[in-house]
Amino acid sequence: MKTINRNVLKYIAIAAMLSDHIAMLFMADYPPVYFAMRLIGRLTAAIMCFFIAEGFHYTRSRYKYGMRLGIFALISQFAYTFFESGTLFTYRLFTDWNVIFTLFIGFCVLLAYEKIINKPVKWIIIGLLCAVSFFGDWMIIAPLWILCFYVFRDNKKKRFVVFGVLAALEVASCVPFMISNGEIWQIGVFLVIPLLWLYNGGKGDNSPIHKWAFYLFYPLHLIALAIIHWALV
Repeated sequence: MKTINRNVLKYIAIAAMLSDHIAMLFMADYPPVYFAMRLIGRLTAAIMCFFIAEGFHYTRSRYKYGMRLGIFALISQFAYTFFESGTLFTYRLFTDWNVIFTLFIGFCVLLAYEKIINKPVKWIIIGLLCAVSFFGDWMIIAPLWILCFYVFRDNKKKRFVVFGVLAALEVASCVPFMISNGEIWQIGVFLVIPLLWLYNGGKGDNSPIHKWAFYLFYPLHLIALAIIHWALV
């Protein structure tokens, strides 16, 4: 039985993100806890990629949807830089982009997929957009996940097979890091498959707070955690 609606998935993503970021800043000295919290944290990116694909399909205005992503990517960049380095006065403000930037690039990938008729040009543009995402959190893989979720939205089995292959490539790319650091929490990306399989397509409560929850929580929790961390250092 498919029992998970959009709001439930969204708050699972938010909770997983909070778990991941708390672990990054405060749990490095407690390996089992650190591992478990970061494993859970792998859920967030894939769920948000899924919602970009869903939002692109269902939104009444792709222009407004894209503008919202772009604006919050810019706003969140300051919070992300502060979280990562403890200061805004660093070149990373311009070279190390937050995940909403990467999601915005994924949105642009879908625009290219839908609007560009010439196939060689279409795939060249998509390739270039994925290359630009190299500067962002969840680089390259997030735009590809978004494209996967959108292209195969009418074929769930194929959607999850392709997602699984892309996730396996993502995990494989991290193998040297995982071996050197003894951290295999990247495999947590596969945990999203049963969650998305249980998604029933329903919205849940239509309160505006649910629509804006992730956009608001993302920069605010980064700032709050960073302040606590840098105050304790």
